Amino acid sequence: MSRVTARRPTLRISPEGTIQRPDTLAVEEPLEIRTRGESLAVTMRTPGADIYLIHGFLFSEGIIASAEDIVTAR
Repeated sequence: MSRVTARRPTLRISPEGTIQRPDTLAVEEPLEIRTRGESLAVTMRTPGADIYLIHGFLFSEGIIASAEDIVTAR
């Protein structure tokens, strides 16, 4: 699993002046969803529960009706 946060430099601007400091940001990465070897969609997501995301996507798009419709997921 990839990291879900990353440290990046940020610039805080206020009436008192500017301050550059590192901050923790959420990471987004693309996820390609394929069915039967064919690309179906690419979505941006925070890495983590990818299988659950894909199952929910397939269900909401009407591609599957239940968990029994899934043969394998990886």
